[in-house]
Amino acid sequence: MLALLLLACSESKIPPGSQHFSVTVEAESGGYTETFEYYVSFDATSATLFIGESAFARGTLLGCEFTYQSVVFGQTRPEGDVKWQLYGQASVESAEGDPCVDGEDDWSGTEYAEIVASDDEAIEIGTEYNMLTTGKYLGDTE
Repeated sequence: MLALLLLACSESKIPPGSQHFSVTVEAESGGYTETFEYYVSFDATSATLFIGESAFARGTLLGCEFTYQSVVFGQTRPEGDVKWQLYGQASVESAEGDPCVDGEDDWSGTEYAEIVASDDEAIEIGTEYNMLTTGKYLGDTE
């Protein structure tokens, strides 16, 4: 019970003023679609991308173009452990509404996950999984 109370009173790790986006990630080959809450904290041209409360990737913003990469993540699987790293690029509308993305979206880009280590014989090192990203700006955090 005490742990729940402490958790409820903890402060967010997402810096105030971060831009909040709802981003849908879809595999280019189909078969995978998932929507995430992305929070992006900008410091001049540097940026940190949070998913939930966790810092997920770091990158740079040049004009409307945001490029980023994650740390290496490990995944334990019955077929063997796999490690991967994600790289992304997106055109992002600014909070001021600068027209950086065509159409209705405020986030439009690509991500790819690269396998950097694998004990699974079916997944080779260097394999890439390509995804498309689209999203909506939901506001800034307080």
